[in-house]
Parts: sequence; C-alpha cells; structure tokens
Amino acid sequence: MAFYPLSNTVKNFRDVLEATEIQLQESNVHCGHGYESPHDEAVALVLAAAQLPITTGSEILEKNVPDDVLERLATYLDRRTLAREPTAYIIGNSWLGPLMFKADKRALIPRSPLKEVIETGFSPWWQGSEQGSKQGSEWGKQVAEPRCIVDVCCGGGSLGLLAAWAFPHADVLLLDIDQDALALASENRTQHALANATLQQADLLSSVAENTADIILANPPYVDADDMAALPQEYLHEPSLALAAGSDGLDLVHTLMRQAASSLTDGGVLFLEVGNSWPALEQSYPDFPFTWLSFECGGHGVCVLSKSELNSLFGSTLSPT
Repeated sequence: MAFYPLSNTVKNFRDVLEATEIQLQESNVHCGHGYESPHDEAVALVLAAAQLPITTGSEILEKNVPDDVLERLATYLDRRTLAREPTAYIIGNSWLGPLMFKADKRALIPRSPLKEVIETGFSPWWQGSEQGSKQGSEWGKQVAEPRCIVDVCCGGGSLGLLAAWAFPHADVLLLDIDQDALALASENRTQHALANATLQQADLLSSVAENTADIILANPPYVDADDMAALPQEYLHEPSLALAAGSDGLDLVHTLMRQAASSLTDGGVLFLEVGNSWPALEQSYPDFPFTWLSFECGGHGVCVLSKSELNSLFGSTLSPT
C-alpha cells in the first residue's frame, strides 16, 4: 500500500502530516523506538522527507509540499508500514535526552530509561569519592562527578556518550563485543566531539581492571525466549545479538554482576537494566532485596547495586539458584 497524499492537487504540510498520521494509524504500526505515537512518527517522517530539522516550527504548515518531498515520503512510508522498519532507521537518527545520535541496523535504537539516571547525576546512589570533586553537570546540577564511568554493551554508544557529555571531566569507557556496533559508536563520538570517551571491544567487563569504575551503566541483551518470539515486527530489524539472552533473559547478567563487583571502586554503583526479565533475576537470588527504580518517562526493570551489595551477594551463599 503505497502512500498517496489525499488527491492529485498540491497540498500543504498540514494536509500531508495529517494523511501520514492516518496511514500510520490504519497500518497499526508499533511505536516504541523513541516515538510514543503515530503523530510523533508522522512529524519525524515528514520533516525528514522535506530535509528539515526537527526544530522546524508551525510556520511551514500552510506551505505547499514539493513533489520530490512527497515521493521521498512515499518511500519512507512503504518502509514503515509494509516492511515495518522503525522510523529511526528510516531517517537515520534518534534522540536520547538532548543529544541526537546516528541510528542504523548495526545497533539498537537508543531508548534506555538509564538516560534519567544520567540526568540525575546518578543521585542519590552515587555519593562521590574522596578523590572526586564537585562539578556542575550539563544540566546545571552540582554533583560529585565520577572519575570513571563504564558503559558496557554500549551498542551505538548513546548512554556512554550522553554520560561523557553530561560529565566532561570524567573518563568514560564504552565497551561492546560487536565491532559493527562500536563503529557506529565511534561515528557518534565524532559527531559530538567527546574527547573524554574511549571505545574498546571487550566481552562484558573482562577488560576493566579491579577497583577502577565509579559508575557502570549496563544495558545488556536481556530478552527471554518467549518475549523474543512475541516481539512486534519492528524489533526484528534490530540486531538479535543485542536483544536475545536465552530462556530466562539472563545469559549474560550473572557474569556481568560478578565482574562488576570486582571492577567497581569502593562506593561504586552498577545500574543494571534487565527489562521484563526482572522477575527471573529476583528468582535467581531469592534472598536478596533488589532496589528497582521508577522513571518519569517510562521504563522498568532497572536495578541499582552497590559494590558492597555485590560483594555481599557473591561472597555469601546467595549464588544464582
């Protein structure tokens, strides 16, 4: 079903935007890759087709839409409604917080709720260290700036690079086992000129020395087999390596937690995202009181673990059941 903009007469942006939103609604596309509604996706697709910035205002609504823009939009809509390709991949970018990142099929589309953890300066869980200094973050907050932040399973780098932007005096290490994902992260680092961010190919935290990381941001693959089988088509365009994690979604998580216990500094904190696999994690450690975070902008399945908690967890009988 190719896109056809209302009629053969020349239409303005308001008409085309409305027609685009209707087609997305009638096609029952799944929103969830950085867009909350068909309207949001329609705006992004129309502006991208017109090669206009996302900051474009309502002044264009009554302007006529050139034929080449309509043709480009028709192609975009076929990809979105027929192939079920996510909008971020179609237009080639996605936002996380105040930063826009290049997005393509080498990595997941940025959407982690860990963004809010960065925005709060990791407060109240990170209290700083004796060596750390009080710095103003890019959000204007006075926080104890971490000296070393690690983004493990970084994919296209959005979380680690957002942290590097927010905390310019911190050393930020981005790790991933997938060289293609790291190449995308490198392009995003260059785009934002973040000299305090370093990229490294590694298996989880295996390359991180003991007692070096003040903060670890972990968004590993965590989708269990049942959820993988039920995912909307849009998710099938993303690399399965970054999603699938075995029968319970925890194939990598236990190892990552043990490594974090060693890699964190005294007072260091692990922020771990496991999504729908959070009940399985609790069942693995039935006597451990996990702290699960809530988020203003949605998201779930993120816990926070201190170095002392991890040492207690793996230094006792509370091993995975």
